[in-house]
Amino acid sequence: MTEIPGTPATLPCGRPTAPLVEQVAEGRADDLDDHQRQCPHCRAALGEFARLWAPVVAVAADRPTAPPSLVEAALRTVRGSSDDAEYGRIESPQGHTRVAARVVVALARHLATQVPGVEVALGGLVAEGHGPVGEVVPDVEAGVTGGSTAVRITLAAAYGQDLQALGERIRVAVARGVREATGLEPVDVTVHVDDVFV
Repeated sequence: MTEIPGTPATLPCGRPTAPLVEQVAEGRADDLDDHQRQCPHCRAALGEFARLWAPVVAVAADRPTAPPSLVEAALRTVRGSSDDAEYGRIESPQGHTRVAARVVVALARHLATQVPGVEVALGGLVAEGHGPVGEVVPDVEAGVTGGSTAVRITLAAAYGQDLQALGERIRVAVARGVREATGLEPVDVTVHVDDVFV
């Protein structure tokens, strides 16, 4: 594959973007390694690259031979979506909007705490500067690439909750809320229940 000058070589997690583009182009977007399974930056990038590569997949399904210019144009678009790895980008006819990963983190944290059954008071979070002393907030990490985002939330649940159902309610609430507030598409919302409070 041809490298595009000026395209950032790595995501905030340190992973290079070129192998992720190749992974998607080769149809292996769902073949995640250990790092990718845990990293919202890689998950967001893979989701965005897969979304942008979908027209090539659709054309290939009909078995025509794509001209090299079409493939190169698609690769430029896919690679260009990671130009600013700390921001998502939503295009509109009037221009574009950039949304920082930290905005997704704040939204996801707020949305998760609104779900009944979420009890969040993980001691390490306050010590690490995630909020004022005494504030109860879940640990959230987000990756953004182009119009896609992936979110990872670690929290504590109230005792007696069906944890599987709670996780699903959180995923639905966070995905819908992030989509409505930012225009980004949550391609992955991972919930880690780290503790249960009685």
